[in-house]
Amino acid sequence: MQETRVTLIYWGLSLFVCFALIPWIFNPILALKSIQALSIYGGIIVAFLGGMIWSWKNEYTSSKDLWIAICFSILGLLTALTTFINLTASLALLIISLNAFLRFEKQNSEYFQHNIKYANARNLITNLVTICCITSIAFLNNPYT
Repeated sequence: MQETRVTLIYWGLSLFVCFALIPWIFNPILALKSIQALSIYGGIIVAFLGGMIWSWKNEYTSSKDLWIAICFSILGLLTALTTFINLTASLALLIISLNAFLRFEKQNSEYFQHNIKYANARNLITNLVTICCITSIAFLNNPYT
């Protein structure tokens, strides 16, 4: 099961990388659509991660954790909706959301704490998606594009 989770994490990363590379290769219209897709996809992922908390089998899971799960899901929705208002703010919100979830997962998930390979993959993926978001913000604010 752990191997499947890690493999799926990397497949999910590939879409973030593609969306982040497209703006630097293709025309500006496609670039904007690609960055919007990255932000919306990221919001969906944050909402999915929030929902994952409900399946954690942990004797320490409290109702507070379940409320936090709902907050992450709403944060994912906010990230996706903010895409249409302010794309840079949406990407910044995505960075904050993903890193906040990683921190929450490190502290509260027994699976994370007992499976080094999974924990390393989650750390790496969060860092790489953060880099994808930063490069997309750089593209949006690049005066030469």
